[in-house]
Amino acid sequence: MTSSVQPAASAGRPGAVALRQRLRHAAVALATSFCALWAHAAVPTPQVEGPIASSLGAADNNRTFFGTDLNLAARGYVEEEFFFSGTANRYDATVAGGIGARPSASPTAAVVSGNHAYKTRMVVRRPASAERFNGKVVVEWMNATSNYDVEALWFRAHEFFLREGYAWVGITAQSGPITNATLGLKKFSPTRYGSLDLTANGTFTSGDPLSYDVYAQGIQAVRQARVLGPLAGQVKQVVAAGVSQSAGRLSVFLNAIHPRDDKIVDAALLYIGGEMIRTDLGLPVIKLLSETEYTAPASANEIDVLQPDTDRIRVWSMAGTSHSDWASFAVRYALLQRDQPTAPLADNCALPSRSRIPDRYTISSAIDWLGKWSAGTATPPASPAIALGGSDGRAVQRDEHGNALGGIQLAPFAVPVALDSGYNEVPAGQSGLCFLNGTHKPFDAALLNTLYTTPTAYFDRFKAAAEQNVADGYVLRADANEMIEEARVSLYGRGLTCGPLCANYAQFPIQPSTQLLRDHVKFLYVEDGTDLLKSIDAATLSVARGYSATDDAARTAQFSQSAKWLLELQRQLQVYRDGQQVTEGQRALLSSYADILVTQLRALGANPSSVELDRTVVDTLYGTPDSGQPSDGSDGDDNSHSSGCSIGQGAFDPVLWLMALGAALMLWRRSRRGEQKKR
Repeated sequence: MTSSVQPAASAGRPGAVALRQRLRHAAVALATSFCALWAHAAVPTPQVEGPIASSLGAADNNRTFFGTDLNLAARGYVEEEFFFSGTANRYDATVAGGIGARPSASPTAAVVSGNHAYKTRMVVRRPASAERFNGKVVVEWMNATSNYDVEALWFRAHEFFLREGYAWVGITAQSGPITNATLGLKKFSPTRYGSLDLTANGTFTSGDPLSYDVYAQGIQAVRQARVLGPLAGQVKQVVAAGVSQSAGRLSVFLNAIHPRDDKIVDAALLYIGGEMIRTDLGLPVIKLLSETEYTAPASANEIDVLQPDTDRIRVWSMAGTSHSDWASFAVRYALLQRDQPTAPLADNCALPSRSRIPDRYTISSAIDWLGKWSAGTATPPASPAIALGGSDGRAVQRDEHGNALGGIQLAPFAVPVALDSGYNEVPAGQSGLCFLNGTHKPFDAALLNTLYTTPTAYFDRFKAAAEQNVADGYVLRADANEMIEEARVSLYGRGLTCGPLCANYAQFPIQPSTQLLRDHVKFLYVEDGTDLLKSIDAATLSVARGYSATDDAARTAQFSQSAKWLLELQRQLQVYRDGQQVTEGQRALLSSYADILVTQLRALGANPSSVELDRTVVDTLYGTPDSGQPSDGSDGDDNSHSSGCSIGQGAFDPVLWLMALGAALMLWRRSRRGEQKKR
């Protein structure tokens, strides 16, 4: 961050130079305003209806589909839904199947026919007040693969948006999520969504040809209409975003439709999908790929689509990550139970699925870079290439553990505790999308204890890798702090065996474990939720001690202690529910998972009523209240964050504190000099 201090204005009328500068600045500002109005004039502003009232308990589901269950109010945010309508063109543009991985850029499209009526919806999550707004809006083309709207980017990056003051808008641009007979919006609530139509009254039953204009007009509504409430008129940047299938659609929009009109977006993020991007767009584009796009079948493989970086294009590739990630799946469990109760909550793949490498942190960094790149203040770094080889030059090269070589390597991958890859398989004789789900298979205790002989040995390596991620530009400071804190309280280097009820492996409910339960809590970023994580971490350490015990009595005592901490978690969840920090759906889900674990611990001999909570277990991981340091020797000398902050709420930054102190001192000295001159 840089700042400049201007000399104080002289008393009386400004000099000629100062006056000319002010007039020049005013002229530039006026010209910029006219240019902004002119640049956004070509795309029509649709008719907007709303915000549409939403009632969570309505018998006819007259509420926002997938309305968030995060506590937005605690973060100074609101959620609103709007309908918008207008007329759209049909173009001759085509889209590749799957994730749209076409090794060429679509040419500028021509209009085939026009004046086709449509009506659809957008969901807006924004700061409640202008003071919280950073001026940037991310407009997500919602994913339609599942035949219902999936907020694939929001599920991954919601904490970043809330922390940094973004507005997020999700647009339903395709008809499948509206009309699907079993999963669509009209099925979910005919009362609410019965009037929506993206087929021009049945004219277009496939291909979604109106989707491009629908998306563009939705963005225009964000810029010109009242959908942002008190934030209207304060939008500085709009970032277009798509994930997987919708990234494919968005890439066609950018290549074929966007060049036809005056520009309405300032930058674009194509995450895990999209065709090759033309080099004359004139706006920054980051395509961010997981490892899966190097291992998947042709419909989801981007190797042939890779293109060189330019002054306006970056292609980033993240080693060890999977197309369908773990965090965005886990965070929506309660929503699925509420709004799509037939959706499966676990994968049925040949290998244990969903990489645990946190792609969400690099997504956040990419969006942050797009803002700076668009403003002309900074240029993002290039990405290391994922290493390819083999007879055809298309095989991902791997280390002795099976993990990929090259690419962006986040700290949990660079300091490995598991096989994490983008590869998986559909079980023999079955069909499905398991090839998108990647693999996560924890290392066994013998290997872990060889790699990391003490907690300090693990933590020091991890922290160094996280700091390198920040230095390289792939992770933001706040997210690195979060990763470092996770490493600080982990079990690695303690010489313990983390058995089935402890290991982070597969998903609930097919493979219940305390670490999976922790993820379900963590990804919600519960307000003041540290105590919930402490209880789960105590249960995890206790169950690992039980698996590692050498006699039955010690094993039973530790399993009992683990069950006791899980019962304490259930008590805490009810308190948090009463305080509206979690929803009833979240409480019920998490409490049911704790029940499953307690039942299985009882089967191993646990008797939680026979023990009292041993709070020194928490101190072992988090440190005593007086010291603030772990009591077992892990290194607590980390000045880059404060463990006293709420989960996901950022951290104390000593550099910024010193800068503020220096600025205050400078102003004080200047005021003193002024007083002395007056004397």
